Amino acid sequence: MFKNIKKNLVITSIALTGCIGVQAQAQEGGEWDLGFGLKTNHLWHGFIVTDGVMTAASLEYKTQDKKTTFGLWGGGSFNGEFKEFTYYVSHKFTDNFYVEVVNHGNHSSIPDGEVDIFDYSSDPSKTGNFTDIGVGYTFEGSTPISVYYSVIVQGIDKFEDEDTGKNERAYTNYIEVSAPVWKGVDGDSVKAFVGGAFSPVQKQNFYSDNANINNVGFTYSKELTVLGATLPVSATAMWNPALNNGALQVAVDLF
Repeated sequence: MFKNIKKNLVITSIALTGCIGVQAQAQEGGEWDLGFGLKTNHLWHGFIVTDGVMTAASLEYKTQDKKTTFGLWGGGSFNGEFKEFTYYVSHKFTDNFYVEVVNHGNHSSIPDGEVDIFDYSSDPSKTGNFTDIGVGYTFEGSTPISVYYSVIVQGIDKFEDEDTGKNERAYTNYIEVSAPVWKGVDGDSVKAFVGGAFSPVQKQNFYSDNANINNVGFTYSKELTVLGATLPVSATAMWNPALNNGALQVAVDLF
């Protein structure tokens, strides 16, 4: 009981700190931004999160210096099988280096009325919450290489220990390297990426049963003009060697 109380206090403290930060910065001239788009499916870190056509919306607040961002992200598939409510905060120390905390709330597999969005237990029948702490850095050069590293520190990233039979946290680590590999004369471009995951304390991790490469592919991006409006569009091809699957995602940002 005391463990749960402590956990709830930590979560509440983080939320209050974020709200206070937004309120303080709002008085100094920060700005809000709203985004909305369509996707043929949803890919994330090598997962085919949903194979149905979906909408994706974001609401962000950026501080006046543009370094700190508080955000909400929501996604839902047309067939009603996928629904996610995620919130995050990120801070840019430089143009090349940032840190983020992301709480993923994918509760799609839980029946309506049984979801508790504040539940951070390891039981996937009650919650889809898990929290990532990530860092990203881009190395400058003619071909800038970006490295992203994250660790799951809270939520459903737990597995049964074969020796004790108890649920133990995996603290799954994910690392991804990406780089631009082609640029067209019209501004279109291709970025390639490769990512892998492992647990430093368990054989299993959040992404597969063993340490493995689980996210390989590339993204083609361009701007499409429709009725005088410029819309960013992209196509991402992804292969997952760990799960032996893959998919093609097409996305358009409407605003």
